[in-house]
Amino acid sequence: MIIFLLRNAGWLLACSICTSLLGGLSGAGLIAVINMALANKQNAFMPLDTLFAGLCAVLFIARIISAFLLMRLGQDVIFNLRVKLSRQILHASFPHLQAVGPARILACLTQDITTFSEAFQWLPMLCVNAAIIGGCLLYLGWLSVALLIVVLLAIIVGVSGIRLIEGRAQHRLKMAREADDILYGHFRSLTQGMKELKLHEPRRDAFLSECLEVAAKGYRHHYLKGSSFYILAANWGNILFYLLIGSVLFLLPDIRETMARHSIAVCLDMSRLPAWPEMTPEIVRGYCLTILYMMFPLATLMDGFPIWAKGGIALKNIEALGWDSCQSEPVKPTGPVPFALPATLQFSGVTHRYRREGEDKPFTLGPIDLVLQPGEMVFLIGGNGSGKTTLALLLVGLYVPEQGVIRLGGQPITEANREGYRQQFSAVFSDFYLFDSLLGFHGKELDAEARGYLARLQLDHKVRIENGVFSTLDLSQGQRKRLALLVAYLEDRHFYLFDEWAADQDPVFKKIFYTELLPALKARGKTVVVISHDDHYFYMADRCLKIEDGALREIAAVNDMHGEAKEDLKEGASLLSD
Repeated sequence: MIIFLLRNAGWLLACSICTSLLGGLSGAGLIAVINMALANKQNAFMPLDTLFAGLCAVLFIARIISAFLLMRLGQDVIFNLRVKLSRQILHASFPHLQAVGPARILACLTQDITTFSEAFQWLPMLCVNAAIIGGCLLYLGWLSVALLIVVLLAIIVGVSGIRLIEGRAQHRLKMAREADDILYGHFRSLTQGMKELKLHEPRRDAFLSECLEVAAKGYRHHYLKGSSFYILAANWGNILFYLLIGSVLFLLPDIRETMARHSIAVCLDMSRLPAWPEMTPEIVRGYCLTILYMMFPLATLMDGFPIWAKGGIALKNIEALGWDSCQSEPVKPTGPVPFALPATLQFSGVTHRYRREGEDKPFTLGPIDLVLQPGEMVFLIGGNGSGKTTLALLLVGLYVPEQGVIRLGGQPITEANREGYRQQFSAVFSDFYLFDSLLGFHGKELDAEARGYLARLQLDHKVRIENGVFSTLDLSQGQRKRLALLVAYLEDRHFYLFDEWAADQDPVFKKIFYTELLPALKARGKTVVVISHDDHYFYMADRCLKIEDGALREIAAVNDMHGEAKEDLKEGASLLSD
């Protein structure tokens, strides 16, 4: 985490550390002044009351500046981290995002960054108190080097014990964080599967007892274990300092007196023994006051260690997802789209392998050979698991072919122009997401154009739009799909993909979609690909393609339309011309 800070805001960290050190030295100076006042000593440079007031002012100002700088540092780093990670997620490949899963991504953006932020909130106190402890140790060394060595040995013993306990604590906290990922996944199932859980009591009870409660208990168990170890470590450090005070007050003077009284003092010249710490009242008082003064900063450090450790674990979890928290922001491609449009889209020997759920052997889609002409409407059909969705993701550029070439207007699609290629598509997927506003659109006539589509999609009585914002998204699934279609219309791309769009529509609007809306896009020169099982409307397509076990073939066009279908087509053409 220190390396992370140095990379992101080194100068701000350096300034805050300098002011923290100044505050720590001022605190140690106050202890020295108090000790001198208790001993009725005077300072040679200035009166003790003036020195005391000056050190109080320096300590006050230094702590405020240090805390402000570290607060600013923490918030700047958290802001940059959130923006960078969000941008890196948006620039990551779609297969990588699918492999990571939405639960881990959500936990990263919420739990991990929040934990990281909490660690930064402790950073001002950690730095200030560490500086106070450093200043106090300097003062102890000035009073008695020999006693300082005793204190340092006690600190080494204490820190060694604390580190041993912390190792166990960090392991437990890491396991608690892994359990948290599982818990987030169950929370997602709880919110998205609410209807199914409500309708099936045994499923609901099993989900609660076998999934959610088990994950929650696992998190609680590991978190309590880790936190208990940290509590043990903090109290171990406190008791050591009380033992130090007791040693200075009672043990060391008794040892010196015992050595002077007994026979060892008769047999040996005391002056030839190793120098024993001189225990004058001023030294004893100074050590006791300083150690007592150090206890609160040390307790604060001990309390901050678990939070700091969890912050480190959170940072590792962020980087474990494949996104470097210190990496610079991805460069957005600039320049015009390098395609002459409208153009022919061609798949040549395209293949893609993936592992289907419940199968050990990878499934291979392709090789696919396909040509889509401008202004062509193609229906894609096939059973569940046949590869329709995978082909659709290859078509729009979210998947990259493992073999073969995709060409647009004769130009091969590579990493250099893949982003520009994707921008030629508008799609409404079966698992679409609908934003509550028209993000990314510009133009003064946007609202008027959108209102026209609302009326055409028979949504103007349900939804209003002002300044590009929908008045509500509290609609049925079919109505939400119509809003998604409205957004696709406004995008005005050269290629359109609809994945089972009509599955949630009533028969009346399903007919409007196939006989009016799709022909309207075709009339505008758009290339339209429709994944559909509505064989009643296959006659509307220029071609019907069937995918089966990863292989694509064209099926016979529907030429002999029955009377009702002909009337539907005539009616749709008449409405379109109007």
